[in-house]
Amino acid sequence: MTDSAVRAGRCQVHSKTVLSFVSALMILLLYAAYGHIGKAGNHLKTDYMDREQWNKVMYNATESHAMKQKQMAAAVKKVRLLCLILTMEKDLNTKAAAVNKTWATRCDKHFYVIYSTQKRHDFLNVAVPDDRHKLVFKMRKAYEEVYQKYINDFDFLLKADDDTYVIVENLKYLLWHHDANKPGYLGFHFNKFVNSGYMSGGAGYVISNRGLRNLVERGYQNGVCELQKRKDDPENSEDIETGRCLETAGVPVWTSLDLHGRETFHAYPLERHLFGNLPQYIYSWAKHPIRNGKECCSRYAISYHYVKPDAIYFLHHMLYETTVFGLADNLEINGPVFKFDRIE
Repeated sequence: MTDSAVRAGRCQVHSKTVLSFVSALMILLLYAAYGHIGKAGNHLKTDYMDREQWNKVMYNATESHAMKQKQMAAAVKKVRLLCLILTMEKDLNTKAAAVNKTWATRCDKHFYVIYSTQKRHDFLNVAVPDDRHKLVFKMRKAYEEVYQKYINDFDFLLKADDDTYVIVENLKYLLWHHDANKPGYLGFHFNKFVNSGYMSGGAGYVISNRGLRNLVERGYQNGVCELQKRKDDPENSEDIETGRCLETAGVPVWTSLDLHGRETFHAYPLERHLFGNLPQYIYSWAKHPIRNGKECCSRYAISYHYVKPDAIYFLHHMLYETTVFGLADNLEINGPVFKFDRIE
């Protein structure tokens, strides 16, 4: 073998060694960043800078798109979500049944907040009769029970109605950008009644673990969230009063918009947002300008409200049982998706 051939062979081996070393180093960096995420059973340990650094590593990694997709999905899946779904006994075989057969079981733990004599493992029975004017008391009882029994079992808590449809994977993806040990809550943001605004109860809203602790410890237990008669909200609406108490307890609002300023939580069904068939009040009440047409909703939409049982089954089938050939690999892994650097 000639000297030039030997040198070429050594160079080739050296190149392979360098490539192997670079690949191994990149994997170690990913695991190091990934290690910031708490193990199952613990709260998320990251703060904003951890997330930012992790994103830089992930979005600039040289691994294949499929590998990055898999790693991101595994990280997001570790976010522990507890779902509280408000329902009534008369709706168990219709609305609640549709929710139970579709998105509810995608939560890590879920309960139906209900006034009932029935006993079920997924019931959170509260001793508050069904009455729209008593919803605020019903949810307060539910939050206090979750605080007492399950506070260490979740990172974020979702409150939704039995006519809400939730895309749980997208919700977890949004929540992954936040630290559960910091107080905060998010949803469809109404800019009314409360200084910082409040989240639509029907569209669903999410409270961080630390936020729920503040709600109970600083709000309910300190007696600073007692209801008062208000001319602008005589029925003491649950979502408004919860928002008021969260603000008093030091829980700020986090944005839920995507990077393009589109909503992820929606107070009405998809078709009404698409066609602009919305009640007039929402245009002045919404914190952010309402968009119609395809810009109405984020590609990573999270929730829709006032969805009938048949439509819940339909949405679920189209999302999870239907695939468009050539478009299955649609995760935007090359850059951020949400405005997670904004806290309002």
